[in-house]
Amino acid sequence: MLLRFNLQQQWQQSDTIGGGHLEFQAIDIAKAMLKETETSVRRIERFNLSARLGQCCGGVMWLLFEKISPATVTSDLSVSLQAWRVGKRISRTVSHQYASTWQTMDMKQQPSFEFDSDSSEQWQFSQQIQPYAMQVLICGAGHVGEAIVRCLLPIGVRVKWIDPRDDIFPSDLLQQVHCITTDTLEAEIEHFDRSGAILILTHDHQLDLQLCFSALKPTAKPFAYVGMIGSKSKRAIFEKRMQVRGYTPETLQRLVCPIGIEGISSKQPAMIAIAVVAQLLQVFDVKK
Repeated sequence: MLLRFNLQQQWQQSDTIGGGHLEFQAIDIAKAMLKETETSVRRIERFNLSARLGQCCGGVMWLLFEKISPATVTSDLSVSLQAWRVGKRISRTVSHQYASTWQTMDMKQQPSFEFDSDSSEQWQFSQQIQPYAMQVLICGAGHVGEAIVRCLLPIGVRVKWIDPRDDIFPSDLLQQVHCITTDTLEAEIEHFDRSGAILILTHDHQLDLQLCFSALKPTAKPFAYVGMIGSKSKRAIFEKRMQVRGYTPETLQRLVCPIGIEGISSKQPAMIAIAVVAQLLQVFDVKK
């Protein structure tokens, strides 16, 4: 969670640690730290959730607070953030004595929190920040594609969005999503991470079929999810055409069509998006 002053010297908050009384107290502490004259301050605070906060769940939480001045934001943080955006793991180490340092990591590691045995005021904290848990390639920038993109963005998903039409992507999403105008959508599928999901939502049924050929091509590691917008009738027609091309029933079973969790019949793009994103979350939650 980040708390900061904006240019009008008003408080702004990004993200959350869960809300409730704990977050309110954390915000008060952060505000007090921002008002201090020191430019770089770090502290650890222990919260007894039952005795101190009156929360029924009980337990204890430790919160790490760090005041960051724009002048102290180092180049290693910028480099690490760029690496994280393209799927790299990054690590952060901070202590009572030194501000956070950042670097890229190749191996997974567990977070660590160490206290000096002689003084609780001496500590060191290390954590690893994983890349996006879910990667989605969306083929088609129509109303449903846009609704799905807008639904995915707040939950930390790495989205690549492709379409053969010029000037089809909404201008307000160009800086938030990797948008590509291309006539070779099949090539984008071929090179996409196999641990990710493919959504086929184009304006052209023949193009949808070609993309199904690419997304379901037999391979040692299939995509985690391949979904196509359409009815049961569309699926049946596509299955017949794909069987003629040698696709086995086992392979065709991996195609999700219609897409989205059951029980939502609305044809509104926003409703379809909610159903599809819920289905993706189910798939990737199982694979964690």
